[in-house]
Amino acid sequence: MNPDRDDLSVSRGQRVLRYVGAVILSACAVMFVLGLTTLRERLHGLQIVRFWLWCLLLAVASIVCALWDTILVRRAFKQSRRELFREKFMTPDSADKPRKAKER
Repeated sequence: MNPDRDDLSVSRGQRVLRYVGAVILSACAVMFVLGLTTLRERLHGLQIVRFWLWCLLLAVASIVCALWDTILVRRAFKQSRRELFREKFMTPDSADKPRKAKER
């Protein structure tokens, strides 16, 4: 384990994923506000269904981005936890401790 490297830092992929999720969520919020205010009188029939369906799809896409980011964070946490365990408990000194205790 490299002491100069921060294992809990956000990777480039996570940064991109978070940026994309924020843009999608912002677009969904703008569509929601416009749909309730400005476009309320202009949209009729099938147009309103399409508009709200796109808004719903953007909301689902932002949820998928958030879940994907959660999976990546959990994976990085598990990996750093395993590395820390190996570093602290899988040393040659720790392997000899149970043997020395049995000899006493």
